[in-house]
Amino acid sequence: MRLKRRIMSNRFEKIMQHFGTRKMVIISSVVIAVIFVIILLGMFVFSKMDRTGGNGRENEEMTADYADASEEDIPVVETATEGMKNESTPDTTILAKKEGTKEGYLNRCVFLGDSRTVAMVNYGFFNDDAALAQIGISHPAFASNKFINNAGKEYTLKSYLGSHQAPVIYILLGVNGINDSSETHYKNTFLTLIDSVAKMAPNSNIVLVSIGPVDDNGIYKKNVQNAWIDKYNDFLLKTAKEKHFFYLDIAEILKGPGGQVKAEYNGGDGLHYSRKGCEAIFRYIAEHPVPGISDEGEYVVKYIKPDPNRIKVTTGDESGIDEDKLAELMDIMMGDSENQAASDANTQNSDEATSEESSFYEDSEEMKAEEEEMIVEGEEEEEDEEEMKVEEEEEEYEKEEEESFDQSEENW
Repeated sequence: MRLKRRIMSNRFEKIMQHFGTRKMVIISSVVIAVIFVIILLGMFVFSKMDRTGGNGRENEEMTADYADASEEDIPVVETATEGMKNESTPDTTILAKKEGTKEGYLNRCVFLGDSRTVAMVNYGFFNDDAALAQIGISHPAFASNKFINNAGKEYTLKSYLGSHQAPVIYILLGVNGINDSSETHYKNTFLTLIDSVAKMAPNSNIVLVSIGPVDDNGIYKKNVQNAWIDKYNDFLLKTAKEKHFFYLDIAEILKGPGGQVKAEYNGGDGLHYSRKGCEAIFRYIAEHPVPGISDEGEYVVKYIKPDPNRIKVTTGDESGIDEDKLAELMDIMMGDSENQAASDANTQNSDEATSEESSFYEDSEEMKAEEEEMIVEGEEEEEDEEEMKVEEEEEEYEKEEEESFDQSEENW
């Protein structure tokens, strides 16, 4: 044993003499670096496995909530080609209604928007991955913003358009920041955004969507008025004509008396739209398609439940959002208010039905009691008749007996 140790020691000394101290230091440093890299890789792999393959309750709930958000489940928007690009003409700038259109047209479209577009997704009218939108976002901040959709995917405008070169791109922006004190700033930032979208998606048809009306007496009356909306809708229409884009006038179906948003389309705060309002917009888009774009195929919305903890909200000056009213806004965006109203309506109907059923039951019980009483009375009458009949028979018998006795006495 000692001999072996001595031999190993001699070999080590020879190796040290051969390489020299400097070389050994270098080799040792390399070995340490390699070990460090291996440790880091191990920690990274372990961390990734823990996030994606853990068995904790939280991970299971997340998997359940976002099971529908896989790549295979989310419908893929058709990619644009050079042949799909159309330039508007004076006659086609404002998209006209086309009879017999199908919802398959929506498979060729993506939507860039704000909270109104978020509502379209959350109510199940747009596919989650076919919309790039955020609550409170204004058009000046759109190009530099980071978005996160219901499936948890993060995008910038550049990365989104790079991966979604759709035949038709709708821009549904402009209501946030409409109270900009500088009209020039509002218009110039809008033009910059439009030009950026056109450059990032050169084969896509761009549709500028009119800004929908509001209730001038709603809670956002200090931030947005219909007079301002009308002014900037004229600007969007003019821009569409000059740049040979298309213009979709959804405002015409949303307006009620005096240019205010129709009561049935008001989401409750005068600015956002109810489910009926979102459905009206959805139908209008499908019925006013960009010319030359196919509408074949079935449009199926893969609904992904919104997670309040994931939803991003812009609350800057341009958003017009009052942070004190943010909870109410989130209820509208999540559909809770309308669902609650529907629930209340169902409860009321149920209560009415229960009341009617109870009333019917009480009536039935009364009828049953009356029937039983009539039966008892009938039985008593029958018993009385039987008693009377017996009494009559007894009287007749006694009478016959008396007559028979009298006859016998006469015979004697």
